[in-house]
Formats: sequence, structure tokens, C-alpha cells
Amino acid sequence: MTVVLGGTFDPVHIGHLHAASVAADILDASVLMVLSARPVHREAPVASVDDRWRMLRTACADFERLVPSDIELLRKGPSYAADTLVFLNGSHRDPVIWVLGADAFDSVHTWHRFDEFANRCSFLVFTRPGSLSNRLPSGFKSVNDLSVLTRSSGIVYFGEQAMKNISATKLRQDLAQGCADENSVPSGVWEYLHRRGLYLT
Repeated sequence: MTVVLGGTFDPVHIGHLHAASVAADILDASVLMVLSARPVHREAPVASVDDRWRMLRTACADFERLVPSDIELLRKGPSYAADTLVFLNGSHRDPVIWVLGADAFDSVHTWHRFDEFANRCSFLVFTRPGSLSNRLPSGFKSVNDLSVLTRSSGIVYFGEQAMKNISATKLRQDLAQGCADENSVPSGVWEYLHRRGLYLT
């Protein structure tokens, strides 16, 4: 079983780590934390790819089942999830399980070459407090049995566990204003981003 939680991690925060840890627990599997090195579906990251990779490695160091992955960092060109699914050999009978929040899931149908996803992956979707997503993209169906998620692609399972209400955008704003909560990121990441002077302007 291959489980992925991807993101720009700009910066990586406790929300990412909590979601990945919950996924690891309920699936009883390690989670690849895939750095989206050069995303094209959103604004360019503020921190450099090298800084984001160093922060991600630091953040995962204390989590045995969270494995930082540089597969999109090493691949040339734009970072597309579709290419990552191919690289990880996602297939109908052995799908990659992609973990993401409800806000990202609502726009997943806009991802590059999304028509390939139903044959290569299934989604484990978590919500934030007060939010609920049940919009299904073309080619996918929702199930209430978690085990189905691992047996076939084109499946969506909405996790009951609410995620921490934190966003990287708000965190960057708070860092720039000097009012960020240091508990919003792992201590090693907090020390790194301050040492490097990240997000201060």
C-alpha cells in the first residue's frame, strides 16, 4: 500500500503532520510526504524549494511513519500529481491512496490530467472543523468501508476525524506580523524558519 500526502509545505505545519499521522494510524501504513517542488496549480511558494525540503525533513524526523519524499523535487519540470501516480505505479487494483483536506479535494478535478486519476488512485479526505465536503469528481464514488479504499482505485472515503484548523497562508501572515503561535509548527521548523528569516516580509 502506498499512501501519499502532498503539498508545497510553505511552511509545513502541525495540520499537515496531524492529517498524515491520522492517515497512518487508520490505514496502518507509512505516509509519503511528497513535496510539491514546482507547483503550477497555485501561486508560487514563498520559501525556496531547498528551504521547504529542509523544513519537511526536520518536521518528519520525530514521526516514524511519516517519510519525506523528494520524488517531485528530483523530477525536472512542473510538479504534477499525475506524474507522481505514474512513478509510484498506481493502478486500478493497487491504487495510491492520496490524503488531502476537504478544501483541496473540492478543486481536485482541476488538477493536471485528472482523467487519469480514477485508474491510479483513491482519496482519503479529511475535513476541518465546521466544514464538510461531499462533492465527488467524475469517475469516483464514495464508500463507507475504509477497506475498499485499498482494494480499488476511483474510491473516496471521507474520514470522520476533523483536522486542525490551521492554514499555511494564515501562518505566513502571522509570521510576517510577528504574532505567529510557535506551537503551530514543530520546534525544529520554528527554529529553522527564524534562523533563515523566512516569511518575515
